[in-house]
Amino acid sequence: MTAAVDSAASPGHPAPHAGAVRISALWFGLFGGPAAWAAQLFSNYALNAHFCYPGDTPQASPQFGGVRAVGLGVSAALLVVALAALAVAIRSWRKTRQEAGRNRSPDHHETVEVGEGRTRFMAMAGILVSGIFLFGVLMNGLPLIAMPVCAY
Repeated sequence: MTAAVDSAASPGHPAPHAGAVRISALWFGLFGGPAAWAAQLFSNYALNAHFCYPGDTPQASPQFGGVRAVGLGVSAALLVVALAALAVAIRSWRKTRQEAGRNRSPDHHETVEVGEGRTRFMAMAGILVSGIFLFGVLMNGLPLIAMPVCAY
């Protein structure tokens, strides 16, 4: 009887759906897209800088003929990483979207104090951030298709 009274009187865990999603999935959904964009930016910049500007003067065409193919391959691989981060963030949000639906007072200060909705917030932030950086990875890859390699 006391166990039933204790469990009925306790307010419960402040983030009841925190165990529904692994923390690593939340962090990947949040930072996978920006990491992919940064890796693409650094690798393509280094690749083009090395083969298009080997000395003091720029060249009209790269020293290595496969610069475009390597750049496109890197961009495609990192586009897949950014897409995976977005998919993980969407899946995490779907698993935790009922997190704030508990019987609590409508006072938002209480929700902030107990930390309710942390996993849902991280999942939603991951959707927004990964979506933005997915677009960035796509836009960084387009000049490899549309422009001469040493022109940008």
